[in-house]
Amino acid sequence: MALFGKREVAFKVTGDKARWRAGREALKSAGIRIMETGSYEGETPLCSCGAKIDRRNYGPNGWIDRRIYYISVRPEDMERARAVLEGI
Repeated sequence: MALFGKREVAFKVTGDKARWRAGREALKSAGIRIMETGSYEGETPLCSCGAKIDRRNYGPNGWIDRRIYYISVRPEDMERARAVLEGI
């Protein structure tokens, strides 16, 4: 992850952490420098206590992943990154 420089989002997915990890590995193996990668909450939790516990996640099907995962690359690497991530 680089601290300075322009970056563009090449990959963005909701609730699919395995695909996000596969995208990171594919970019690394292709030699494309990843500027930033991470995740953030897609929806705010229902409770307002600040505990970040969402009661909708505890159902018969288990945990529901509502996070948004992203990967940012340099603008000059954007076309190559899209080509690599197309198959994922």
